[in-house]
Amino acid sequence: MYRKAGSIGGVMAIALTVVAACGQSEPYDPAIDTAAETEQIDQLREDFVVAIAAQDFGALAALSNPEFEQTLPGGPEHLKMYEFAAGPLPPGYSLDITPKEIVVIDEEWAYEYGTTIVSYQPDGADSPQRIPNTYLMILKKHEGRWTPYREVASASAPPGGWPSSE
Repeated sequence: MYRKAGSIGGVMAIALTVVAACGQSEPYDPAIDTAAETEQIDQLREDFVVAIAAQDFGALAALSNPEFEQTLPGGPEHLKMYEFAAGPLPPGYSLDITPKEIVVIDEEWAYEYGTTIVSYQPDGADSPQRIPNTYLMILKKHEGRWTPYREVASASAPPGGWPSSE
């Protein structure tokens, strides 16, 4: 039987949208207390931001999964920032994180998607430099607590552009 490609593509797009929406609305296991898990993820993020601001790498390691890996953005502004770093981070480095979406998949896996603003103070500069990023963080429970497991960050704006504060 002959079918128009457009109608098949439309049906496939609707089916994919329904499947994606179902996967994002609730965890796969309805017994999971999503609100409590999200609260723990929020606390992890707060602790992470404090450790970054203090450049406390021991605290960062304790917060992270032992198998943590990340891909950092490599845009021109980022490369310039990395040049100013005397160690892993440049002087005055801070991170402002704005999650757009947190999804608890099950009792072991979750992800967070959002934007960040990286700030640092180059030597001799009158004001801090600010660099917006988009990120996707995959979280995995380790020893009963949420930990960053994988992160991919990008210098590209998220769909719809940067939030107005960035």
